[in-house]
Amino acid sequence: MVNAMKRNWMTRVCALLLLLSLTVLPAGAQAATHQGLDVSVWQGEIDFAQVKAAGKTVVYIRAGYGHAEDTRFRENVAKAREAGLKTGFYFYVTAENPAQARQQAAYFAELLREVSYDCRPAVDFEQYGSLSHAQLNAIALAFAQTLEARTGITPVFYTNAYSAASIWEESLTRYPLWIADYGPKEPESIGPWRSWVGFQYEDNGRVPGIAGNVDLDRFTEGVFVEEVSQPFSDVSPKAWYGPAVLDLYQKKLLQGVAPHRFAPDSPALREEVVALLYRMAGSPAVSGASEFADVPAGAWYAAPLRWAEEKGIAQGTGEGTFAPGRPVTRQELAVFLYRYAQAQGEDVSRQASLAGYRDSAAVASWAREALQWAVGEGILQGTQANTLDPEGTATRAQLAVMADRFLTLRPAA
Repeated sequence: MVNAMKRNWMTRVCALLLLLSLTVLPAGAQAATHQGLDVSVWQGEIDFAQVKAAGKTVVYIRAGYGHAEDTRFRENVAKAREAGLKTGFYFYVTAENPAQARQQAAYFAELLREVSYDCRPAVDFEQYGSLSHAQLNAIALAFAQTLEARTGITPVFYTNAYSAASIWEESLTRYPLWIADYGPKEPESIGPWRSWVGFQYEDNGRVPGIAGNVDLDRFTEGVFVEEVSQPFSDVSPKAWYGPAVLDLYQKKLLQGVAPHRFAPDSPALREEVVALLYRMAGSPAVSGASEFADVPAGAWYAAPLRWAEEKGIAQGTGEGTFAPGRPVTRQELAVFLYRYAQAQGEDVSRQASLAGYRDSAAVASWAREALQWAVGEGILQGTQANTLDPEGTATRAQLAVMADRFLTLRPAA
């Protein structure tokens, strides 16, 4: 009886101690299995081989800020990947309103177009000025939504423990949290979020291969870009056009050139553009034959082209021909999308100036209004920072990206 009472008392004590330990557990405590750091131009030249040898497996690299590229961005990318580190990129937001946030997010997405990355892009918004909480949340949400639309990947949101608790609203919890809190072993607050994927626990760490101080982080598996099964063997999910191809394929709008082959670098043909728009419209029934002399009645694209004729989307190349089999130019692609939007009764009034592009004079008069609209909507972007290349051939990858931007960006604009 005494031994039984003793065992019962010890059991109660152990249970009480366990309960107490759970109640004092810091907010957001969880397992993080990847040791990492984040760097920018401020760390100077970095020996990433030494960084990896020191046990770091993940590095976040600043891509840019405002409308400027971090001057060490490309160098850090090349050296970090050569060392075998898992890489991610963050962008320091300086926007003061949602419109600026969308512009900066689009710029960040462009910086990411031709680099490979393992981790979700990160939104670093910590420059608040005199903005109200409502304004800050609107800016943060505009940036995150635009970045997600442009990349096809849900970004992470970086903030500190105080801001998480006092500024950010529930709407932002759609984006995984990267929290900064220096000192405690676990973040003391994560605000409305239920968990975090990144914890920046020190801002003056020292790591071999870096001369000065550096931020140190712990990351969970949730920080990594999910591997998506692509239907095409020649399309990587991490390619700049990969998410767009997958999105359009899943919506049954886009097809390959052969089983499991998309040919992203091949020219997009005029009939392929019309067929894509036809599917976007729901593949409506049509009657009669095409009025274009070079479109056979039995061609696979005959019905889409007949529909496009009726809607004023396909107007031919002159002399009663459509020129199927001919690659579409970038300005022609913009015109097709513009006419499609008009045919669908959509607002096409948002126009952007082309004056900032050095080849704007090369834009054909019949295409200028369409390009101003496409640029204004964020559907068409330059092949470089100040080059539109209107007469250049549009690739199948560019067709997928522009069509996907049309479908995903404009409803949220």
